[in-house]
Amino acid sequence: MKKILVIEDEKNIRNRIVDTLELSDEPYQVFAAQHGREGLETARRELPDLIISDVMMPEMDGYEVLKALRADELTMTIPFIFLSAKADVAHIREGMNLGADDYLPKPFSIDELLRVVSTRLHRQETQERRSQQELDTVRLRIASSLPHEFRTPLSGLIGFSEMLRAYKNLDDETITMMLDQIRSNAERLQRLVENFLLFAQIEVATLRQQAKQIFPSDDIVLTTDLIEERISTIAAKYKRQSDIQSSLVGATLIITATYIRKILEELVDNACKFSPEGTPIVMTTSCTDNIYTISISDKGRGMTEEEIKLVDVYVQFEREVYEQQGIGLGLALVKRIVQAYNGAVDIQSLPGDGTTITVQLPCKSL
Repeated sequence: MKKILVIEDEKNIRNRIVDTLELSDEPYQVFAAQHGREGLETARRELPDLIISDVMMPEMDGYEVLKALRADELTMTIPFIFLSAKADVAHIREGMNLGADDYLPKPFSIDELLRVVSTRLHRQETQERRSQQELDTVRLRIASSLPHEFRTPLSGLIGFSEMLRAYKNLDDETITMMLDQIRSNAERLQRLVENFLLFAQIEVATLRQQAKQIFPSDDIVLTTDLIEERISTIAAKYKRQSDIQSSLVGATLIITATYIRKILEELVDNACKFSPEGTPIVMTTSCTDNIYTISISDKGRGMTEEEIKLVDVYVQFEREVYEQQGIGLGLALVKRIVQAYNGAVDIQSLPGDGTTITVQLPCKSL
């Protein structure tokens, strides 16, 4: 049974709404509050499926109630319908900017009330089903890819650690090789965990509508030295420094330093990982009309159009053919971050002919 909370200080209107909902064909459980503060307390206690609230009320007005609800993790996603005689454009816009889902002007008919309530509840159910389907898909991808990705570096760490127990029978070169492998596997595991936690943090913030908290609009002066340092660090892991070709310019970007570094790292890592050693990796940057463009091209195996469409978290292609490190988080993270900062990601690729990934972000100046 769906729970609906009605917050209205005028007794006759409040009773009319409650009676209409309780006598409707749908089995609604209705709660009533006579002012904003009581309504907020009831919402936090009962966690209704829908809230209908007047705007002008004593104690707390409807706008204050909505602000408080949207700031609370438990109530921030509850559909909210404003009910008010002030149905002019300015009031509607103010309510919508605060996160209201609909606006029902007084006076209203019974049919109008029931239609708005039914529409909002149906839309919420649809969104919840879609979210559940997406969650189930991610769970399936995690179940199929994450165990392998954790086991691979862990096996290396355990294996080489066991072999080092016999260090007295090993020469210095072999010991050094084993230590290098241990470090490499540890770094791979660390990167996997960090990317997984970052992606989870982004997804949770998005679902809770807290994007501004996790994606602050800071300014970062991106210099060519910083770009070259990131490129060189990642390329060195694959011994691909000599394969890098670059033409770079700097800019002031509207993004945090952490995220621009993550974008650069994932783009270079992806190019190194999926192209043969000895083939060129070309990175260019430019700034035109307050848009900063980062482009990176490789001569790797490439992707089909269908694979490009499927680029997402935990999606991998042809693992049975190619040894592929990672769980598909890299480009998925890049896409999430860039989109959060009103940017765009474009992938152009041909099987057997390489891939070009282009990222565009807002910038202020060179």
